[in-house]
Amino acid sequence: MWVNCILRSGLLLVTLSLATAKHKQTSFTKSCCSKGTLTHAVDSLFIKTAWLKATIPEDHIKNIRLLKKKTKKLFMKNCRFQEQILSFFMEDVFGHLQLKSCKEIHFVQDFHSLRQKLSHCISCPSSTREMKSIARIKRIYYGIGSKGIYKAISELDILLSWIKNFLESIIF
Repeated sequence: MWVNCILRSGLLLVTLSLATAKHKQTSFTKSCCSKGTLTHAVDSLFIKTAWLKATIPEDHIKNIRLLKKKTKKLFMKNCRFQEQILSFFMEDVFGHLQLKSCKEIHFVQDFHSLRQKLSHCISCPSSTREMKSIARIKRIYYGIGSKGIYKAISELDILLSWIKNFLESIIF
């Protein structure tokens, strides 16, 4: 009888564990890269970001931030927001970036590759509706004119740390 109780408890724990894991994996497809591959890509971009930041003028606008703490919460929970913020960096920031050094280190290509890998891992219903946070980021970015690129690049390490935190929080 005691053995039967232990077996049932063990079965219940296994069932709950599988149900939890299955619930977390529903937003990820089977064709997803390994977590290690994605983490390595982010680490590589951290290094390239530091090098890129060293080649541009320093961001002297200290009272304005594009990526705020409450924006991180939205990034961690909402795949549409993740897509939109990565699109913002690809199209609005890197689309206007004409640095020779950026091309030499293949930064934009590597960032685009990471974006594609993440989109393969995260199944998210497509939406053309822009979220308020992205609209705010774009308004600030374009509002500070040509210095917006420097501001966005200076905050790339923040975005990459968000991506890394997100990867650490998911199960593959």
